[in-house]
Amino acid sequence: MLLNIDEVSKKHDRKQFDCGVEELNQFLQQQARQKTSKHVSKTYVGCWDESPAVVAGYYTLTGYSVSPPPVHKDYHNYPHPLSAVKLARLAVDRDCQGARLGEKLLIDAIRRTVLAAEQISAIGLFVDPMTPDVVPFYEQYGFMVADPAEDDRLELWLPIGTCYDAVKDLV
Repeated sequence: MLLNIDEVSKKHDRKQFDCGVEELNQFLQQQARQKTSKHVSKTYVGCWDESPAVVAGYYTLTGYSVSPPPVHKDYHNYPHPLSAVKLARLAVDRDCQGARLGEKLLIDAIRRTVLAAEQISAIGLFVDPMTPDVVPFYEQYGFMVADPAEDDRLELWLPIGTCYDAVKDLV
């Protein structure tokens, strides 16, 4: 089976998607296409080649302005917010969970982050995990805590150099 990842469109059957998290289901079903068409965010859906309209998983990217992560020496003394890419959502349909689809979607998101950084600059890819139990998924790809001093909010990031290393053979 070949996975095709494309920008969400009317041809995709979003109503049947169920990842087990109602907030993520509702976003795909009710907001993703509209936000993509208005350039508020971009949602990409993964569909298997034999079922090109059935959404197996999706992710959403958006631009992001961040204060320099204090743990990264290259940006430590930079006085202004910096540009980055935000992985706002990533979800896999229950029927496809356990098939490494999340990994394929994440790698595609990292690849698109690199492409964006080559055109407009971005210091990396940021994500706010919905729950602490998904943190190990991101950490295995090199994501790290953006600001260890922030106790009330967990934000992870993948520096742009690591993004380049992760996809150097794909871009």
